[in-house]
Amino acid sequence: MKSKLLKLDAPYQVIYAGGLVGRHIATMVTWTEDEQGEMMDTVSYPVIDQGEEYPAGKMVVADLDDCRVLCPKEGATNLGWVMKIIEYDYQQLDPAGPEYILERMRLLGCTIKMPVEKDEKTGEELPCLDYTITLFITPLSASWEEPRYYRVKSNRFNGFYFEAEGTADEIYNDLHYQLSCYKGFFHDEVSRIEFMTHDMELEDVIEKLNKRQEY
Repeated sequence: MKSKLLKLDAPYQVIYAGGLVGRHIATMVTWTEDEQGEMMDTVSYPVIDQGEEYPAGKMVVADLDDCRVLCPKEGATNLGWVMKIIEYDYQQLDPAGPEYILERMRLLGCTIKMPVEKDEKTGEELPCLDYTITLFITPLSASWEEPRYYRVKSNRFNGFYFEAEGTADEIYNDLHYQLSCYKGFFHDEVSRIEFMTHDMELEDVIEKLNKRQEY
């Protein structure tokens, strides 16, 4: 096995790599060679700087092809792209979660551009403050089994991405936690995040989540 460290030049991209978020400062390339000296089985691993309290230079054992760019070199991105990465995070075996991702982005100096909407009267583009999130609910157990288990996902194109799995109580707790993360991080840009569904399930959970925001 041979390897070579390829250092990158600033400004750096901020990436999501193996559940971690950091500046992509270098790439470790590893490979084997055949009898003729030709490169085989090449794998690239990101080396990141997580910022703040972490020393720079952590190599993440995640193929570079499985990593995702959170912020390009100019350090700015938009809400839709961030939610796409958070959705990708939930597909991993051990998700980092939105709280960690958003907080680390803030510490690394990433700015997130929020959606705008046109005023019906003036045509002026104004920040979107209220969001309606459609939840897609899939029962994971038979209707006669208690407690019932569900998988819940949202459409990230509604503005924010949510995902949870478990009993009704577990779904409520997970969604409420994610809601708190988003509203805490975007407290100046978001007034209300309301939930709805076209599925005839978990109506009480959705009602409770919506009503909790009234206080």
